[in-house]
Amino acid sequence: MKFFDSLISETDGVISALQKKTFPKSNIWHDDGQNQVIMRRDTAFELEGTGFNLITAYNTADEIVVIGDDLDAIRDDRRFARIAVVQIDDVEDEQKAYNLIKKIDYVKYHTFPEGYMMRSTSRSHKEAVRVSKKAVKDGVDFQKIGSLMIEKYKENPAVKGVRMIFITAPEADYSSIEKLAEKAYSITEALNHIMNNLKFDCDTCNLKVICDEVEGMKELHFRTSAE
Repeated sequence: MKFFDSLISETDGVISALQKKTFPKSNIWHDDGQNQVIMRRDTAFELEGTGFNLITAYNTADEIVVIGDDLDAIRDDRRFARIAVVQIDDVEDEQKAYNLIKKIDYVKYHTFPEGYMMRSTSRSHKEAVRVSKKAVKDGVDFQKIGSLMIEKYKENPAVKGVRMIFITAPEADYSSIEKLAEKAYSITEALNHIMNNLKFDCDTCNLKVICDEVEGMKELHFRTSAE
């Protein structure tokens, strides 16, 4: 499982110069258990930007990394990014690995932190968060939110470790982070084409650049096409 490893290195490069706070997994914020609606009048602020997963077989410790203001220090709407680096078992069967990637992606649709309304779609890496005034008053922070999300990821026994990265710093390079998110999405789309055994002309496929750049992708494509 090396498809996302180069993106993990690129992500570390993009955030390397930024000041970080690192926290262990700790008290978990309450999960509401269902979709919630936070009205604008009850909203403390909104975060809007990017959220995506990077899957790897390399050792990854459970931790929460905060770059920029934490939730208790934010006073107005701002740009935002959430990145989850997720360690899974080193799965040799590509179909099982692909299934794992999809299951891990579903976590964001089944996590409902109280007073922290996440909005995203299955066809996009865009992610927006609305935080309630009550949640801020009750002490919500990224360590608690990240700890809840780590727990949700690890409900899948194949997940061994999760590094949650939350970015709110105005000086962060959100344009580069957006490009990394787009590439991660394209990798998953390319895997979807390959694992569903879709036949297409490589020379005209818009995903050709991904197969050319990502280690192991082209070999997987040719191998499944020959089966």
